[in-house]
Amino acid sequence: MQQATMPPLAYVDQLNARYQALGFPPYDWTVNDTAPLTPLAKSLAECRVSLLTTGGISRVDAPPFDADARNDLRLDAIPSNTPADRFQINDNYYDHRDAGRDINCQFPLERLHELAAAGVIGSVAPRLWSGFMGRIYIRNEVCEVAAPAFARELAADGVDVLVLIPACPLDHQTAGLVARVVEEHGIVTTLLSTGRDLSWNVRAPRTAFVNHPMGNALGAPCDADGQRAVLAATLALAESVTAGGTLVDLPYAWPTPFAMHFPMKSREDQLKK
Repeated sequence: MQQATMPPLAYVDQLNARYQALGFPPYDWTVNDTAPLTPLAKSLAECRVSLLTTGGISRVDAPPFDADARNDLRLDAIPSNTPADRFQINDNYYDHRDAGRDINCQFPLERLHELAAAGVIGSVAPRLWSGFMGRIYIRNEVCEVAAPAFARELAADGVDVLVLIPACPLDHQTAGLVARVVEEHGIVTTLLSTGRDLSWNVRAPRTAFVNHPMGNALGAPCDADGQRAVLAATLALAESVTAGGTLVDLPYAWPTPFAMHFPMKSREDQLKK
């Protein structure tokens, strides 16, 4: 990884232009000016941490996610001792070829265990999570039903800090909304974003932005050191951020230019989904 070689992609503008070119009206993105903040009550080295990925990642012994999911609030609890080679990915809204080679690109469960072994965090929660994937438009149900229920599950596991890692553009909005609700329930959250403008709009309590392609939030496959550095920097926001809605640009970037992944080629493709 190296210093940025290209500016962050303008996902909001590009998505609006693409969909309007297909004959759809502008999307009404969530825009917040403020965000809740729960101060961390102990050092990070004493905290129990869990993860949430929105990348359509499930265990191979579980049903696959619907790759074209729309308004699907499915949320899988994943035992944190699940081996990294026991996952499948089903999501058409981002490029997950690298994550298919190394799940830690988008769901860094091995890196989290390594940080626990090194004493950076206190422990890994017994359950990690995958869900809230795809295009979710029922924002009220997310905020009033699904996210509060999720916060109660985290509390039952004694989670102190939740790291959220969205995978596709609309996931960034949904993950930000979930983070805000979980924070309001007294659990500290940090969100690792690859869509700066998307995350700035929704205002999660703490956001780390890394200038990587979606699907490579933690970095390149098999780059354990780089992935661990990104995750540690994201977790560090739990201690350092003192104002809700803070977004921090991490000093890592993709070494080559990249573009937005946009699977819908026609209006008919979109209407089918």
